[in-house]
This record gives sequence, C-alpha cells and structure tokens, in this order.
Amino acid sequence: MRRLFLALLILLAAYAGYPYLTLYWLNDALLADDKQALERLVDFPRVRADLKTDVKSDVYAKTREAAEKRPILGTFGEALAKLLAPSLVDSTVDTMVTPDAILDNPTVVEHRKKDESFSDFVDYAFFATPTTFKLDLKDPEKPDSPTLTAIMAFSGFRWRVVGIDLPPVETLFSGAK
Repeated sequence: MRRLFLALLILLAAYAGYPYLTLYWLNDALLADDKQALERLVDFPRVRADLKTDVKSDVYAKTREAAEKRPILGTFGEALAKLLAPSLVDSTVDTMVTPDAILDNPTVVEHRKKDESFSDFVDYAFFATPTTFKLDLKDPEKPDSPTLTAIMAFSGFRWRVVGIDLPPVETLFSGAK
C-alpha cells in the first residue's frame, strides 16, 4: 500500500511539474532559434484561429459601441468593419503568429543575443483546470504594461500552447502618449 501511495505521489508531482518543464523547453526553443521545437510546443493553427475570432469580436464590439454613440457615422463604420475586418485580421494574424515571426521578433532576438531567459516576463503560471495551464506575461520593464495570457492544454500526453488572450484594446493604448 505504501509503494502504491509513493508511486501515485511521484506521478502527481511529475504531472504538476510538467507544464513548468514545458515552459523551460519553450524558453530554450526561443533562445536557440529552434523553429521545430517551437512548433512542437505551440499549436500555431489553433492559436491563430483563436486570435482571429477574438480580435474580430473586439473589432465588431467597438464598432457597435461607435454606432450607438453616433448613429450615422457609427453605422457606416460598423458596415466598413464587417466588410474589411475579416480579411485584414486574418492576414495580419497569419503573418504575425508563425514560428518565424516569433523567432524574428526584436525582443526575442535581443534576449537571444544576450542569452537572457524570458522568465522575467512571467507574472503568473499555474493550473486553471487539471488539463489547462494559465500563463500571464508582462513586460518586466513596464510594471503598468498590459497582461498577455497564454493558455496551455494537456493533450496527447504533452502540454502545448493552444491560445493567447490579448488584453482589452483600451489597455494596449493607455500608456501610449
């Protein structure tokens, strides 16, 4: 009985530590400019689809707000957004959310040159559910910067980044003056 308990305890500890190990591998992939490792750790098609849906929803919500405040101009803007947003958002996300684009990001390149870990960007990292892990990321040099949330899911006996939750649009531009 004691061996069974010990075995279960070891399995539980391994399971609890696995997403943190995945974060370590993700950090290594970024620093080593390892595209293949990054593709194994991030489900890019799923992340892109999730982002496209979220960004389009935000654009439509903002244009609805404008239409309520200024009926004539807002209605025109809402119609224009519905016409242009799908292709603009899709092409932008398809261009920006790729292994190459992430590995060529200036912040990633700078960290790679200095061989600096990305751990200082991690504001919070813990389980949201037994098969979902939440990771809040913030710019360590700007304490009031918006938080970007990465979602990892356990599937096929491995953890992968499957989604990105962007901060509200207002917080993205609140510091820009």
